[in-house]
This record gives sequence, structure tokens and C-alpha cells, in this order.
Amino acid sequence: MTDPESNANMASERPSELPTQPMPDILLERAKTLVIDKPAGVSSQMRVDNEGVSIIERVRRNGFPRAELPHRLDRMTGGVLVVATDLHALRFHNESIRDGLWTKIYVARVTRPLYCHKLLGKKRLYMRRKGRKAHVVKSGGKVARMEVLALADVPGSVDQIDVVIDLGTGRYHQIRAGLASMKAPLVGDITYGGVEGVQPILTHVMMRFPLPDGSWHLLRTPAVPDGVEVDAELVSFLDELQGELAPPAKSSD
Repeated sequence: MTDPESNANMASERPSELPTQPMPDILLERAKTLVIDKPAGVSSQMRVDNEGVSIIERVRRNGFPRAELPHRLDRMTGGVLVVATDLHALRFHNESIRDGLWTKIYVARVTRPLYCHKLLGKKRLYMRRKGRKAHVVKSGGKVARMEVLALADVPGSVDQIDVVIDLGTGRYHQIRAGLASMKAPLVGDITYGGVEGVQPILTHVMMRFPLPDGSWHLLRTPAVPDGVEVDAELVSFLDELQGELAPPAKSSD
């Protein structure tokens, strides 16, 4: 969550001669808010980004110079990303996060653990960040909550499964470190013990949230990148979940 006070001097107009990268796909534009379908492999934000390759710099250089991020997705993570285009919207989204009003659903492809069923259910972990890595500890860390809602086989694989996660908190590397602590690291996530040579799949696939104008919205992106197969049962589960989470029609007018 971004502190609006630390962003009191939000980004000013960028000179037109700065490099401009393509704008990400916009899922929703309303109430000084953009919702982006973030591509996996692109940073949400970078400390130094002269070439404008991060998502936030792309947005700023394509017509929204005061844009800021109330939350971030890891570079490897794709899917729903909220961008505030003014300070009022940033404050509103920060308050919504603090009040637990965002529902965030993820799909992750992981190494199949010996007892898959133990992944299911609500998880309360304690996490501590050290450098650029998060660690699950027995005590003394920050509380991290998430719930594994469903599991699905990966077509053509006996040692991988897809998991659907309702992310209750947004700790640093929470899903990646949390699943690794349950003997189910993301495939390809070598930082947390995943097998090498495979593209990691972690997608913020669905999100329900309010906007500053009082409307509520539910947005969804594809669970996996183009060309990657998923089990039909996973798609069916996400379809049902989308129906359950959908806000009343009048709230998204």
C-alpha cells in the first residue's frame, strides 16, 4: 500500500522527448482510476527507469503524468493492477486496502506436494522480509493471511498443479514464500525452490473493489499466458467464483 503523504509531490509532467513504451491493456478507466492487465515479466515500478519500461512509467508517459500505484505486483506476476491517476484516488484506494475492501484472487502453478489436499483452506502465516526474500517464521513476523480455494491438475503434467488463492493480506512475496513453505513452490521460481528452466505462472486473475465514485467492480483476466493450457475444471471454478463475487449490477453502472 502506498502512503499518500510520501507521494504528496506526485509525478509532474514528463517532457515529450522521453522514451514512450506501449501502454498496457486497460480493463477499466473510471473515477481517476485505471485498472491495467499487467503483463508478466514487466516491473510494476522501478527505482531508476529512464527508458520508461515499468508499468507506472508507461502510464505516466501515455497521458497520466500524476499516476501512482496503491499496490504492486511482482515482476513475474501478471493480471489486475490498479493505478490511481490523482492524489484523491490514491488516498481512497489506500483506505480501501487498509479496510480490507479488496478481494484479490490469484492462480499459481506450483510443484505438486505429496499431500495436495493439505494446501486447501485458510492459512495464517508469519512472515519476515530479509533483503529481497521473504521468510515464513514461527513467530515474530508480520501476519499473512490467504486461503487456497481450489486445486486443478495441469494438462500433460503429473508433478504440477494449479492453485486458486484468495489473498487476504499483501505481504512481500507472500504467495511465493507461503506456498514454498508448504512444499509447493511456484514452478520456475528458483528464489523459493522452484524447478529451473520453466516460466513461472502467477496471475492476479480476479479482483473486486470499490471506486471513489461509490461504484463496485469485478474484473478478470486470463488465468495463464496465451498458449498455456489449463484444466477445464479450473476455468469452471473461476467462472462460478466470478458469479459469486459479482457486485449488484447497479453498483457498477
